[in-house]
Amino acid sequence: MRQNGVEPVMHVVTMGALVVAAALWWRARRRVAATSLRSAWWWGLAAVLVANAAAAVSLVDPASIGLGNHLWYAACVLWLCPAVSVLGGRRPAAQAWSLFVVFPLFLVLEWPVTGVALVAPLTGATSGTVFGPVALEWPTVIGWGLVLVMGAGNYLGTRWTLPVLLVVVGLGGLIWPMAPWVRSGLDSGTAASCRLAGGLAIVLALVRASFSRRIRGNVGQPDDDDQASSGRLDRAWVDFRDTFGLVWARRVEDRVNEDLRRLGGDVLLGVAGLEFHGEGALLPAERDAASERAEATLRRLWRRFVDDEWVDSRLGASVEAPLGATDSSRL
Repeated sequence: MRQNGVEPVMHVVTMGALVVAAALWWRARRRVAATSLRSAWWWGLAAVLVANAAAAVSLVDPASIGLGNHLWYAACVLWLCPAVSVLGGRRPAAQAWSLFVVFPLFLVLEWPVTGVALVAPLTGATSGTVFGPVALEWPTVIGWGLVLVMGAGNYLGTRWTLPVLLVVVGLGGLIWPMAPWVRSGLDSGTAASCRLAGGLAIVLALVRASFSRRIRGNVGQPDDDDQASSGRLDRAWVDFRDTFGLVWARRVEDRVNEDLRRLGGDVLLGVAGLEFHGEGALLPAERDAASERAEATLRRLWRRFVDDEWVDSRLGASVEAPLGATDSSRL
């Protein structure tokens, strides 16, 4: 297929953006090293590498539209896997979740496209090229879109809201040229423009995520010891919520609040940390007891998600859980 003079430039810029995205994703491995989200990181690495392969095919061999389409679609499916992997990020089942849930999901979404293309020559359904141009069917796009919304929704309201929305826009750009509503076909220049916009949105999301992390670490610390202790607990809680998403945060929050109610005070764990209702009626000793109880319970529950070094780096040395504190096995 003949290209105009702008298309090779767009392919180069797209691949450059995805190379930067791969570098940023590689650097992010240290953030999940002490958590149960290492599988999610590996899925993301596979996604960004396949996206780079698709960009390389589009750049080196523009005539291989079919192969490029299959790689772009595979990348779009792989980008869903990290978010789905997070939903099963509780130990000891995190690895099994990737094997028995995330991987089958990948196969189910891939089968109508690449799976059928690979099997067709064996069944005699086609005698042409194996990887022809991809025209997605509505059920495939709807299924892919539902998983995308589910995964993205887990992080809406966290500090990753903007990066997640940018990734959604980016994936929309990558998959747009194959969507059923453009079945009449896009010219190669328009398709390249969509992939360029998608690649730029994804790399902007990763840049924004890295920048957001640095800002978070520069927030000023309270000077008062009691406030500092409460502030550390609140920041650790928000960090956990932002890392594992709203689903796991809500489950942990419910368990902590169930435990705090046993103290009989008006103290609850909320979105931003501990909330003391009717503070005038709470003595300092009662506030300290509630904070210690919440910290001990969170430490115990977090063992299912993160290593001790993750917790200690945010809260300091470990404290013993009081009698009756919620057991992590109840999550």
